[in-house]
Amino acid sequence: MDKPLRVLIVEDSEDDVQLLLRALRQGGYNPIYERVETSEDMKSALDEPGWQLVISDYLMPRFDAPSALKLLKEKGLDIPFIIVSGAIGEETAVTAMKAGAHDYIMKYNLTRLIPVIERELREAEGRQKRKRMEEEKERIEAQLLQAQKMEAIGRLTGGIAHDFNNLLTAIHGCAHLAVNEAKAGTKLHNDLLEIQSAAERAMNLTRQLLLFSRRQPMKLTPIDLNLTITSLSGMLHRIIGEDIRVEYKLAPEAMTACADQTSMEQMIINLLVNARDAMVSGGKIMVQTEKIVLDERDAEAIPDARAGVFVRVSVIDTGAGIDEETQKHIFEPFFSTKETGKGSGLGLSVVYGIIQQHKGWVRVISRVSEGTTFQVYLPVSDGEPGKAAPKKSSPDLYRGNGERILLIEDEINIRRFAEKALTRSDYMVFLASDKDDAIEVFEREKGAFDLIFSDVVLPSTNGVSLVEHFLSIKPDLKILLSSGYIDQKSQWDIIKKKGFTFLQKPYALDILLKTIRNILNSEKAHGCDP
Repeated sequence: MDKPLRVLIVEDSEDDVQLLLRALRQGGYNPIYERVETSEDMKSALDEPGWQLVISDYLMPRFDAPSALKLLKEKGLDIPFIIVSGAIGEETAVTAMKAGAHDYIMKYNLTRLIPVIERELREAEGRQKRKRMEEEKERIEAQLLQAQKMEAIGRLTGGIAHDFNNLLTAIHGCAHLAVNEAKAGTKLHNDLLEIQSAAERAMNLTRQLLLFSRRQPMKLTPIDLNLTITSLSGMLHRIIGEDIRVEYKLAPEAMTACADQTSMEQMIINLLVNARDAMVSGGKIMVQTEKIVLDERDAEAIPDARAGVFVRVSVIDTGAGIDEETQKHIFEPFFSTKETGKGSGLGLSVVYGIIQQHKGWVRVISRVSEGTTFQVYLPVSDGEPGKAAPKKSSPDLYRGNGERILLIEDEINIRRFAEKALTRSDYMVFLASDKDDAIEVFEREKGAFDLIFSDVVLPSTNGVSLVEHFLSIKPDLKILLSSGYIDQKSQWDIIKKKGFTFLQKPYALDILLKTIRNILNSEKAHGCDP
């Protein structure tokens, strides 16, 4: 069977074209061709895709081979260019070859045409293959570099957040204690409320940093993202404003992913707020959910993707769009194109961290003046979405009854705050700053404790190993662990496996008291989830 060949023939003589076509057919090709003889015709022809070969006469009344070769280069096309001429000197031919022509053949010796074409097509295929390999190598290297950069930024921001969390736990907690002591309506009381409010804003900032750095503990359960989006719609309407229309195109079936409910809500809000900010003069946002099946070939075409079944949440806006250079930086913390004072630059970095922590990825599709689409891919879950547990609200339930608590914390400010808070709530508190202190107090009191409340990261040891030591002596002890963030050093996987209750720093006074009361009231070994 003849091989199809898309060939562009630059020739003014129809008779010579027919000779070329006959030679091609005799050589086993089925030529699909177009003849051009002017610069304008060739420009138009090159706009069409799929050309495999260009055959050009050297000199024509309104065009010539050097000009045709120049046009081919300007288009950036790597296609074999063969000169077939009736009269061309050796010096002219050599000049043409140096300019980029692949070969030249005399019209009276077309027997060379087929071998030359076969050779040039093979070499062109080899060049294209090498080019694809180089492009793939560059793409992988760029993705690796980006991943390494984001990981480095994540470690930095996570470390900063950890240090601030220790400070904020003490600041917010002591402010809360002082507010309870101060007389309502006085200047002191109002000043303390301001301190407490500022600390809460700072605590929210560190939470966002931890979400980006993927060091924020999560409670993963099967949730229907359709229901999550629907439940947020009223609040989103108030946040987005009247001049922007929000439309929802949600899949008819449940879009279930194994995810942290609070993190998913944060992700959706951040994406819509980002879309809102891109439309200063109003516009439309579309929120869409669908189930997507990706095979290996599909996954190769999408950065960071992998094969499988996924829930895809898309947020599509009609805003200003994002240029390519900005797209390289939009997930970096504190990167912002907004005016100073308008936004923290953490919105999209938080989205990125949440998605990474859920083993998904995000794809950005955007052009300047054509709007932006954020596509979030999350693994599908086969589990049944659960219902939120009712929240207890009475603070009187959280007071102690003289229970004995061993508090192990190396940060002196947190230790002082927690001691005051628990003592004022009718608990008996015993303090330790490190492993040796803790063991000494435990042995001195003969293990007579109802609960061990320990920081995870301690000098010369970790809280997990330490409480396991105490449990080996007194198995019925209740355990509460706390840390500024979770990393390998903090033994998060072991904490989850052992079923220990974990309290994320910075924690508020009421959350601390509620958590401890719930653990002590629980019949579960070591405690319960707050």
